[in-house]
Amino acid sequence: MLDDPARPDPLRIATRKDFGRELTLVKDASGHTVRRLAGELGVPPSTLGGYFAGTHLPGLHPPGLLLRLLQACGVADPGVLEEWHRAYWRVKRAADEHAGQGSRGAGPDQAGSAEPSRPPLLADGSRLVSVSTRPPLGRVGGDPEIRGRDALVGALAGVISGASLLRDEPSIHVLHGLGGCGKSTVALATARAAMAAGVRTWWLVADDVAVLTAGMLSIAMELGADPDELRLGSLQDIVWRLLGGLQERWLLVLDNADDPPGALSLNGRPVTDGTGWLRDAGRSLGTVVVTSCDRSESSWGAPPPPWLALHEVECLPPDLGADLLIELTGQGGDLGAETGAAMLAERLGGLPLALVLAGRYLAEIAGMPGSWITPDLPRGFGGYAQALDRGTEPAALLATAAATPPTRPEHMTVSRTWELSLDLLADRGLAEARRLLQFLACLGSAPVPYELVLNARAMSASPLFGTLSPRLVWETLRGLEALGLLDLTTSPAGEANGEGAVRLLVLHPVVRDVSRWHADVRAMSGDFVALAVALLDSAVEDADPKHPQDWARWSLLTDHCAAPLDLIDDHGLQAGVALPSAVDLANRAAGYLRAVGQLGRSEAAYAQAGSTAARVLRPEDPRLLTILHDTARLHYDQGRLREAEQGFREVLDLRQRHLGRDHPDTLTSRHHLARTLLARGVPTEAGALFESTFRTRSAVLGETHPDTLTSHHGIADQLSAEGDHRGARQVYERVLASRTEHLGPGHPATLVTRHYLARTRYRLGEHTEVAGELRALADTNSGLRGADHPRTLSVLGTLADLLHDSGQLDEARELAASLVERRRRLLGNAHRATLASRYRLGLILFDLGDVDHAEETLADVLVDRQRTHGLRHPDTVMTRETLAAVRRRRP
Repeated sequence: MLDDPARPDPLRIATRKDFGRELTLVKDASGHTVRRLAGELGVPPSTLGGYFAGTHLPGLHPPGLLLRLLQACGVADPGVLEEWHRAYWRVKRAADEHAGQGSRGAGPDQAGSAEPSRPPLLADGSRLVSVSTRPPLGRVGGDPEIRGRDALVGALAGVISGASLLRDEPSIHVLHGLGGCGKSTVALATARAAMAAGVRTWWLVADDVAVLTAGMLSIAMELGADPDELRLGSLQDIVWRLLGGLQERWLLVLDNADDPPGALSLNGRPVTDGTGWLRDAGRSLGTVVVTSCDRSESSWGAPPPPWLALHEVECLPPDLGADLLIELTGQGGDLGAETGAAMLAERLGGLPLALVLAGRYLAEIAGMPGSWITPDLPRGFGGYAQALDRGTEPAALLATAAATPPTRPEHMTVSRTWELSLDLLADRGLAEARRLLQFLACLGSAPVPYELVLNARAMSASPLFGTLSPRLVWETLRGLEALGLLDLTTSPAGEANGEGAVRLLVLHPVVRDVSRWHADVRAMSGDFVALAVALLDSAVEDADPKHPQDWARWSLLTDHCAAPLDLIDDHGLQAGVALPSAVDLANRAAGYLRAVGQLGRSEAAYAQAGSTAARVLRPEDPRLLTILHDTARLHYDQGRLREAEQGFREVLDLRQRHLGRDHPDTLTSRHHLARTLLARGVPTEAGALFESTFRTRSAVLGETHPDTLTSHHGIADQLSAEGDHRGARQVYERVLASRTEHLGPGHPATLVTRHYLARTRYRLGEHTEVAGELRALADTNSGLRGADHPRTLSVLGTLADLLHDSGQLDEARELAASLVERRRRLLGNAHRATLASRYRLGLILFDLGDVDHAEETLADVLVDRQRTHGLRHPDTVMTRETLAAVRRRRP
């Protein structure tokens, strides 16, 4: 059985920090927010937040405040309340004595009973703290092999063994990185190597000032410090004087110094000014190694002093992460398992602590009796990754086994390592850091263009945040970056106008997974959805997903525009003002993916939008009908013409019934049904629909409206399909003139008409002039849409046809072969555009005299066209006749 890693335990409380941490676990387990509790208790939210952050304890007035707070969070067991009562006085007495206030007389306390008996004190009145200065080498017993750290451990070991009185290199080495990345493991491996080389080594935990001070006092006494001097002098000065006087190499490790200003400096002075616990050891034979999640310039200096070096401890690459998982689960030797392990390691972002927890989890599941393994328990690497992807709470997957001793490294769960970092930021005045991280985790997994998304005014209007200013948002982001919870970077990909660099932030995937399932997110999921939709809607408000000039912005935001749907689905939201807007936002993003030719991603996006819309919207809601229409358009683009026709007929019927026959949306579905019928070889019905739609749009929208011009263009398409190229040319020329005037020469619709007009002129025999036009159009489309966009490839397809018919066979073959490969890769082997290029390549091969390959190519095309188009489709008939002619020409 797996224990809940978030279970509060007052027995673990020794300091204010401990008290705030365990009290936060009580709050999280209850599902209450700080604001809700503050309202119930009549306490300001900022005051209550200080209790959870561990900055101060609940006051004695009003009486019983702690008891009421615990009961409001669902704590009712008298024994548990008594443990909290004892923990409160344990921490309060220690804090009072540290401040020199002495003890208060016995009297009623927060639990309504007398103050507990006093613990033993030292002669000077300070709190008794038990410490050890030995490295915890036994902690690595039974742990997996350390991977990917050889270079760093070797470099540190070299520095330690090479320490001399005349060295110039740094003597203080700070290992920094995300909580759970293995900083302490690297330090412990370094300490083990140093001790094996005979280096005198001490290890102190630096996450508590009292514990660190006691440890330094122990070192001073070990090195022969005078007791009177210790009582009257500066402990920092004494320790460093004694260390500097050692005639042997030594190593001091300060582990978990996540709050350098609070733990390592002297009375709030800079950490590296030479007066606190960190000083230049370059004139001694010693080395200091510090582990910290803090990488900020404010802590270590900008730049750091020459005697201090920063080393980032990065996460593991997929291959090493896979090796770690395989060692823990014992599933090596199988190629499929190794591939699955590498994929899971990448999904977990290579975070060592997460990899260890996942490996031990899977090993435990594998050891259970088979009949006891329920369907909700993932088995194997792939099942574990799928569980994360489908929204299984990470707390259940990244948990420690019930029998895990609290001294083992993984007993500190992934989430708690980061909660401590967020507590630290709250102490530093960044009270909104936790909520901002939760919100960022509710966006997509892609890098976040935070300058476009994070609007301080809109965030302040949300119940999730207090009053924010742009500067405070920036300082909070910098604070989160300083503790490794996110990375701030820039991308050369252009901003909304396609120029310049874009500021991005990146969350580690496990940080994102854990944060988006925080109890606060579950309790206020509707507010998170509403804020995400509001900010993203604002970011894309004026961006048209179909217009190339806006594609740079959409490329940055598309992944995030679908994220509110993930929250809606994960938390089962059924109603709310934000839900329809979330559907609209996701559908627009899916439309961008279709416009840029990413048809596979677009299909997945439309499917998600449609599934959520069907659950949260009425069947006749125009938003749901829009998704059905757009999905049918996607099927048309994919060459799935039967599905497209069925989809357009269904949505046309729904729109006519609910919106009316002449509604613009109804006319749009009618037009696209006509296009589909034309592509399926039914020109008569298509022509009637084009004509009726054109007349209605002219009357309702006006003759120069873009939709009306689209219908006019469709009439030309129908004329061309029936062989009336001169009539089609006249219509195309009129549409081109109107689109150029009203939309602009570079608009995608204008470029489409230029292409169709050029193709019609080529069919009328104007090869020389049209070849130049097609090459220019191909270059324009490539620069605007991309070299592999379907519209770019369509222009090149017409050019290949023209080159072939003009007798330029070598160039035609090269271009046709390239189009087959690119269209096959992007659209699939049986897409109608791919089949057209394959058919043209067969004809070119025949004219080049390669009859065998021509026959083979055309035979394959016939099989695929019969299967996708049907036996009677004009393209199928033409292919059958062409193949018969080729076979008749064989010698």
